[in-house]
Amino acid sequence: MTFSITSAAANLYKDIELGAKEGLRFFVKYAGSGDSGGFSLGVTPAVPDENDYIQEVEGLRFFVKSEESWFAEDMKLDYDEKTDYFSCQIPGLA
Repeated sequence: MTFSITSAAANLYKDIELGAKEGLRFFVKYAGSGDSGGFSLGVTPAVPDENDYIQEVEGLRFFVKSEESWFAEDMKLDYDEKTDYFSCQIPGLA
């Protein structure tokens, strides 16, 4: 499984207080309707398990539970500081 987070996007999460073993868990959540069928990306502090897919960017650990990897495959998160635009591409929810 692969997903990518640019340094600029990762830096948006730097102010979240995390415990020593915690990372930021990406998960799929249902939030109504829309082009993605009502699904969207959720983010919460949590402790990853050994089977989770973990990626470290800018000193932060981002992870996806192994059973939820279907939605994060080829996910791309980016942030353009000049335009203040956060881009979240999730092919698994298309």
